[in-house]
Amino acid sequence: MKKILLVDDDIECLKSLKMYFDLVNFPTVSATTVSGAYQLLDTEKISLVCTDWDLPDDRTGLDILAYARERNIRTVFLTGHDEESYEESAFDQGAIRYYIKGEFSYFKFRDDLIELANKK
Repeated sequence: MKKILLVDDDIECLKSLKMYFDLVNFPTVSATTVSGAYQLLDTEKISLVCTDWDLPDDRTGLDILAYARERNIRTVFLTGHDEESYEESAFDQGAIRYYIKGEFSYFKFRDDLIELANKK
């Protein structure tokens, strides 16, 4: 079964995102740290990663992106960073989408991620 890994150090954000996916019974797992994300990437069958940029321990979503790419898992960013340099860096390193928190419909966001997770 397809599953999305949600990574954000903001627990309330993770709860909200999970709620949107639960409405359509799409499975997700979540992590609040890079090491937690690595563990889930190594133990769960993840089809897509959605990560924030800034994470604890001076780590970033780029760390998760690199780890996921080594496992051929696509990654999208969901972040508050609206500076073009962040978006360019994410795409240069292999991200497939870049979303800025609060600047879109979360229902459409959810549907976009489910579509991406279901792609082969």
